[in-house]
Amino acid sequence: MKKNFIKYLSVKYSMPEWLCRLFAKGYGKTKAENIFEAMNRVPPMTLHANSLVNTREELASLLAEAGIESTNTKSAPHGLRLRASTPYENLLPFEGKFFVQDEASVLCTEAVDAQPGMTVLDICACPGSKSFGIALNMNNTGSLTAFDLHQNKLSLIEKGAVRLGLTNIKVEARDGRDFDQTLEAVADRVLCDVPCSGFGVLAKKPEIRYKDLSALAPLPDIQLAILENACRYVKSGGVLVYSTCTIFPEENEDNVARFLSRHPEFVPTDFTVGDLKSNSGMLTLTPDEHGTDGFFMAKFTKE
Repeated sequence: MKKNFIKYLSVKYSMPEWLCRLFAKGYGKTKAENIFEAMNRVPPMTLHANSLVNTREELASLLAEAGIESTNTKSAPHGLRLRASTPYENLLPFEGKFFVQDEASVLCTEAVDAQPGMTVLDICACPGSKSFGIALNMNNTGSLTAFDLHQNKLSLIEKGAVRLGLTNIKVEARDGRDFDQTLEAVADRVLCDVPCSGFGVLAKKPEIRYKDLSALAPLPDIQLAILENACRYVKSGGVLVYSTCTIFPEENEDNVARFLSRHPEFVPTDFTVGDLKSNSGMLTLTPDEHGTDGFFMAKFTKE
């Protein structure tokens, strides 16, 4: 092993040393390097077939006729992987038949397990791919409300829903930490895909590596505040899913532990998505092992 491993990681993979230390501390030297190597590759584009108008197989056939190669996602249903070099312009003739969504995000919507006719809340929804996936799993029935702090971003969800033919989605601007009494105990399913450091998506957003470490310190408390507020919207017997696109324990497992210590009415709930199984209701995906974004999800049931 290199004498100064952190310096070696930093130089070879163009990562700041503080970030190299965090990954090495959390995952060990070998795993940290494997993750960085995977994050330095150009990731594939992943499509989620719009099941209202075509199956994954039908979409793959249409793409093949246009000379666009695709393969099924390994673990997630509905997903197709394209070559990273596929120009998005080549997909425009098929608009409305798919939306772009990483496989990890698809798996998260599957963990929510929304069923037709349910009432579902997506607390931090923009840009909307998880809302779309959940709405499709509901077969465009029931009610899904997509919230986001930023009013100007909600148009992304509205336009996407129109493009996909989804009529069971409505949007509303709201800070996820602000309680709405009218929503107390009304939801069958609640998804909290909270704001996070984002280090699981370095392959797609390489500029994230230049974040200021000090700016990240408040995140776990903000995330927990959103989760603790949103849990009040879950009805008895309902499901709450917490997720991030980062792979650091402070924002993931540690927050789950803090939440459960304060809310014994919620019980960790194991789930299976594709060939992947959770452990104590939690699942972490890493790009080297799963070929997806780095991602974390935890599932709870309200007793």
